[in-house]
Amino acid sequence: MNPALARHLQTLGLERAPFPPTPDAAAYFRTPLLERELVEAAHALRTRAGFVLLTGEVGTGKSTFLRRLLHSLESEGVVVSLVFNTFLQGADLLAAVLRDFGLEPQGNPAADIERLNRFLVGQWQKQATCVLVIDDAQNLTVESLELLRLLTCLETGQEKLLQIVLAGQPELRENLEQPRIRQLTSRICKHVRLAPMDAAQTGDYVAFRLAASGPGGGGIALEPDAVAELHRASGGNPRRIHLVMDRCLYGLYAQPAGRRRVGARLVRTAAAEAGALPACRRRRLPLAAAASLAAIACLALAGLALRSPESRADAAAPPAPAALPATTVATAGGEWQACLQRFARGDAHLQPVTDAWARRLAGRADVCLRREGEGWTAAWPVTLRAEDFLAGAHAHVRQVQALLRQDGLYDGALDGRYGPRTRAALARFQQRHGLPATGAPDPATLFLLDRRLAGAAFPDANTDASSHGHG
Repeated sequence: MNPALARHLQTLGLERAPFPPTPDAAAYFRTPLLERELVEAAHALRTRAGFVLLTGEVGTGKSTFLRRLLHSLESEGVVVSLVFNTFLQGADLLAAVLRDFGLEPQGNPAADIERLNRFLVGQWQKQATCVLVIDDAQNLTVESLELLRLLTCLETGQEKLLQIVLAGQPELRENLEQPRIRQLTSRICKHVRLAPMDAAQTGDYVAFRLAASGPGGGGIALEPDAVAELHRASGGNPRRIHLVMDRCLYGLYAQPAGRRRVGARLVRTAAAEAGALPACRRRRLPLAAAASLAAIACLALAGLALRSPESRADAAAPPAPAALPATTVATAGGEWQACLQRFARGDAHLQPVTDAWARRLAGRADVCLRREGEGWTAAWPVTLRAEDFLAGAHAHVRQVQALLRQDGLYDGALDGRYGPRTRAALARFQQRHGLPATGAPDPATLFLLDRRLAGAAFPDANTDASSHGHG
């Protein structure tokens, strides 16, 4: 154990990391369903019945399940080949299987299969079961899957010489449904599907992990509302639970030893710091736009799709509806380019907007509008960015907090941090302006805040705008 981790655990009164970033089969959380699936999968391998398929979303515990499965067979003379690099295909994949069984590949698929067959027969004569485990099998090509089927043809009498476990994400099952490899699919005798935990299991899982990390789990416990918040933030995904809870542990340092409690507020903060909200990205528009615009793909909570005008920059668009002042709307490629030129020295945001938001944006000198099919595309310069809110203390966030305090929406410290109070104040600001009150710094919210900070007026939300709050 590295010294920094040791000191961290000692501070919390723990002996081992309760929420490690790697699979931890030594402290395996058992549920009746998982135990039944484990027993049935192990039985299928013991009796050499055929393929075992294991599927689940990223982070649902496939690797841990595999380790427990193999651990249950260790005392029975099982010989295992583990293949994790499934970007190897065909002959390279076969060579990797041989090497993991301790065999030297010959560089020829036919010769390698013959050598593997001799090895498997020898193990069968010793009454040893040989198991090939392939993780991340969703990456395998159809040709590689067909190769695996051929390996199951290696048999003697009524028994298969090689048992195969395929583990992967749910799309693996879709890959196996292709007609070309239906012979392989017909040999699957057991399919284990790992699903996220429900709220009750999430609480039990955290309590189990803490109890397994030291005497009394360091006195650490989750409050009931924290369990609900953790399940919401993680979706019941074990890997996400580990990420969020590991961050929560740092927030317990100031609490009395032996009586440390994790509340909902701490879980929400930890979820944001652990990346529960997608990181924002920026991308450049093509040079043909004659502007250096960056489109920010913001928090998933905002639900705002981005589009680039690359394929439409020079195409004519339908006339603007009568409800919009024609002088403010770019109706042709040249006018759109000329409008974008005004933003050439700074960053800007580009996104589709509804008719309701187009009416609110029309007539503004700091917005470009263009008709796009049945909707509109808007572009505007930005100062505030969503990543400002995720970067810890930030000067721009302090400015927003000061503005929200001025409006009577925020009563916290001007610390530049996107914490629970700032999030709640943003939600109240959004509600006031007819936006969904998510508390997330989505593009529409950032636009309004930007204009307020610049001292520019903006029309109040109307009844129609409230139903189109995502722009």
